[in-house]
Amino acid sequence: MKQIGMLTIGQSPRDDLIPALMEILGEEYEIVEAGALDDLTYEDIQKIDLNPEHYILVSRMRDGREIKITKKYVVPRMQKQLDKIESKGVRLTVVMCTGKFPQFKSKGIVVTPSEILKGVIEGSLKSGKLAVVYPTAEQMPYAERDFGRENIKLYADSVSPYEPEDVEGLLTRLKQEAPDLIFLNCFGFPTELKHKIVKDTGKPTIHSSSMIARVLKELI
Repeated sequence: MKQIGMLTIGQSPRDDLIPALMEILGEEYEIVEAGALDDLTYEDIQKIDLNPEHYILVSRMRDGREIKITKKYVVPRMQKQLDKIESKGVRLTVVMCTGKFPQFKSKGIVVTPSEILKGVIEGSLKSGKLAVVYPTAEQMPYAERDFGRENIKLYADSVSPYEPEDVEGLLTRLKQEAPDLIFLNCFGFPTELKHKIVKDTGKPTIHSSSMIARVLKELI
């Protein structure tokens, strides 16, 4: 059976994500999971300094509770968990987050989705309006830096993937903005959200985890 490592910035297992990924990957793949925060309690995580300059990320505990952390805090922990995954013989691992990450030390391939997804976006939309949906409002100011380019008008919005409170509001705003392409910029967004957006707006929508699952099938 082919093994794929899945390294989350939060806690594993990710029962909310794996079933949908396995539908794309197929039964011949075995998922080896690890999370940067696997050995921490919810109370431990609440003490993390959420300095916006350290790039705030959104993930969840294994019990489903949403958490916020920073890239500066989790990257060293991610390397340790990657080492554990690779000690089991895994040579293809995906970082289950759309944020930008440094090069990890690895015995194989480590897929960081942000570059792949940005390439798909840039190859799909040369001019027009791009809507980027973030998992938290704190990330919205990054939109211009990460996706701004000539001939592209940006619209940024947010909704929680784990504790959604304003999905209908998001749908209304997206319809009003009428973008040419919508990007769900978080691995945690469920496929159901994409289906709702496509149904309500009629616009092409990139679902991060589904896109990356298809790339993984080409790499293994």
